[in-house]
Amino acid sequence: MMNSTNVNDWGSLESMPPPREVWDVSPDNFKQKITDIYQPAVLRGFAANWPVVKNAQISDSTLRQYLRGFDSQKPLQLVNLPSHTQGRMFYDQSLTGMNFKVAQATLAQGLEEMQRFAEGSTSDRFCLQSIRIKDYLPALESQLNNPLLPQSRPFIWIGNKVTVAPHFDEAHNIAIVVGGKRRFTLFPPEQVKNLYVGPLEFTPAGQPISLVDLRAPDIAQHPKYVQAFKHGLSVELEPGDAIYIPSPWWHHVESLSNLNVLINYWWSGNKVSTALPFPMLIHAIQALKSQPYEQQQAWKSMLEHYLFDKDTDPGEHIPQAAKGILGQYTDKVSHQVHQWLAKLLG
Repeated sequence: MMNSTNVNDWGSLESMPPPREVWDVSPDNFKQKITDIYQPAVLRGFAANWPVVKNAQISDSTLRQYLRGFDSQKPLQLVNLPSHTQGRMFYDQSLTGMNFKVAQATLAQGLEEMQRFAEGSTSDRFCLQSIRIKDYLPALESQLNNPLLPQSRPFIWIGNKVTVAPHFDEAHNIAIVVGGKRRFTLFPPEQVKNLYVGPLEFTPAGQPISLVDLRAPDIAQHPKYVQAFKHGLSVELEPGDAIYIPSPWWHHVESLSNLNVLINYWWSGNKVSTALPFPMLIHAIQALKSQPYEQQQAWKSMLEHYLFDKDTDPGEHIPQAAKGILGQYTDKVSHQVHQWLAKLLG
């Protein structure tokens, strides 16, 4: 049986096939070329003309200086990964705590800590995760041109050599490498059964993560990961490159340089918070897991009838004006259901 000591005998992340590359994407063909296909896609040179990318291509020092110019002095959550973690954001050994610490810091202070790692004066690694640019670096947003998603607001991620375990997002994602290099490794949603997902409601950064260390998989402990590996895609991106990640594809992200900067845009068709799929999953587990098998099967039939059977209309016998959520999904209907759920759940 394969184990973590002979992983190279059966393949590394670099040996996985890459996602498809798509060129000449515009607002007019974005849906046809990208989102309708529901597969990850690489857009090389997507942000090659962004000022932040041009500064990153000069040097890390130039990039740091450029970013400091947008510091609003608001406190951010700076993640500190001790040297023994090797930059892998994860749990402690008991899975009841985390292997990193969080402290408040301004953008300039965070960049200074990252520079210490780059210069070798500390072996701890640092990162600033998922910072809403509008709130913390507002002047930067006007320098980011993304014609594909003009209504979406960007987030920025800055850090040393840090690895984020496989996870999924509840919204579609375009992630743009603007400084350093990153490797994205992706798995289709159905590989959830082979990725050994950890606790659902207690996570390092919001979404559940795979417990498999993709750089040193323990196949004795996680034998089904071999099947996930066969379906994986992996690609290294350079400054200016972007990747489209449909929801809820699993993705593992490695920052490969001493200073790495990524800007991403999330978007979805969900109009209100109660329409997010993951809380629905948690609520379904809470409501149905302890029920007798017969009742679980009964609710499975309900879900298949109302949600997954695309050949029939479960509300076809109801007048259009009375269909509610079974009819056309409008803003009005969405907010009415949101209010109904909020009242029901207290």
